[in-house]
Amino acid sequence: MRNLDEINPAFLRPSRFAIFSAFTSSFLILLSLPLAYGAAPAVPFSKNLIVLFLVSIFVISLILALMAFILNWGWETSYYGASLLCLGCISFLAIVPCLALMLYSNAAYWIKLFVLCIYIASHVLWCRRFTKIYRRIFNNVEMRSMIYVEDSEAVYYMRNVDDFLLERKCKFEQMPPARYFVLFMALALALIPVMDTVGGVTNLPFVHSFLIVAMLPVSWMSIGLAARAYLTFYFYPARIRRERGKEVYVDLVSNASP
Repeated sequence: MRNLDEINPAFLRPSRFAIFSAFTSSFLILLSLPLAYGAAPAVPFSKNLIVLFLVSIFVISLILALMAFILNWGWETSYYGASLLCLGCISFLAIVPCLALMLYSNAAYWIKLFVLCIYIASHVLWCRRFTKIYRRIFNNVEMRSMIYVEDSEAVYYMRNVDDFLLERKCKFEQMPPARYFVLFMALALALIPVMDTVGGVTNLPFVHSFLIVAMLPVSWMSIGLAARAYLTFYFYPARIRRERGKEVYVDLVSNASP
């Protein structure tokens, strides 16, 4: 087997990187908690469903970091992937205001349904792009063997090769186009002159409405990267383990099989 501790950067070893991920998740959760509380200040923390959701994610992150340190997690894809799923927490800056609109707003049901449909449909469509491109790669014997390199004892996920195939060969854009960030920020800014009217409709602080609009492309980016992590570190490695009977490890540096 490859000595992955020599090949990969030491600070990215899951036993260490999970601690950084937990810190990142905690920071994003702390940023989101005022949004959850501000949407319903009369509701106690213990009964605020959004607060309970965020606290649950916070506790899970800490438990995973503690487990990674105590069990000295190695370079298995399942361990490394756990450290990257925290990318999805960036979406809290959009998801939490959206949940607040659904749970604690006085907005008309058609408004809630419209926003909910936009959020669900757009996130599903964005993540579907990742599902389609990785299905294409995995079903192509040549590309699959480049990303998941097999030797006599194990299979190695080649991160550099994966990035090369996505960006150079498949011309796949992982980030939403800049025009979407500009468009939704412009739409959010356009709400400022009518913020009193918007607040009267939603009965929420204006910042919630602003973030629901402005942060939507950021949420796509966040959930899309988390979807990529799930596919490359869990979904396809699980198929490989079933088919080949070998564990899948992460090689972050090599460009080809040595």
